[in-house]
Amino acid sequence: SCRLGAMQVHRIPARARLPIALAAVVLAALAAVAAEGSPALRKGRVEWVADGDTITVRLEETKEKVRLVGIDTPELDDANPWWRALAERARDHAKSRLLGKTVVLEPDALSADRDKYGRLLRYVILDGADVNEEMIREGYARAYTRFAFERAARYKEAEKAARAAKIGRWAPREGERRGGS
Repeated sequence: SCRLGAMQVHRIPARARLPIALAAVVLAALAAVAAEGSPALRKGRVEWVADGDTITVRLEETKEKVRLVGIDTPELDDANPWWRALAERARDHAKSRLLGKTVVLEPDALSADRDKYGRLLRYVILDGADVNEEMIREGYARAYTRFAFERAARYKEAEKAARAAKIGRWAPREGERRGGS
């Protein structure tokens, strides 16, 4: 040890310096990988609602297409008029709920960052509410469990509740097929 003014400084022995330096390098590398590998929460303004499960969000200077992770709504171009009408209702509901609003985009640890079309895969949070789950609970969407995601059990329960209540896509329709998108 040596003295610097009134403060005594202890020197680290040479044999201990290398392990400490290696540990510091490893920790810094792990922190960098963790920061890179897990996208952060981001806020943005919803500028477009393409359908019930795809929106466009302005994030600072860029626009991103966002696919709501864990849900699936009927397609707007479905050949069956009943499913097409449900797709329109899902889009209209998402539009009334989200268009022009500031949302938080939350990544899912089990999902890829983007889908095969380049869209961000995110939970969309509005005023603290999970809009993805809300779309299922209100019968506009089904839980899309083809790919693993953290909230799968919760979304399946929301779908079960919507089915039991016979709302939205689960409402009985005379003479219509029950399959579909």
